Amino acid sequence: MISHFFFALSASEMGLSYTIQALIVISSIIFIIGFAKSSRENEYKKLMDSFIERKEESD
Repeated sequence: MISHFFFALSASEMGLSYTIQALIVISSIIFIIGFAKSSRENEYKKLMDSFIERKEESD
């Protein structure tokens, strides 16, 4: 597997089975997707809040 290029110890020496490796990879992907999604939503919320504030100030 390609993971042995990134570590000084192989995955089997660390006691990581293929199931655990797959779980780590899947969890990492879900975290990155969730972080990107929440960041986009927070940016949108800030933009809308600033737009509403400017509109209220001009009234």
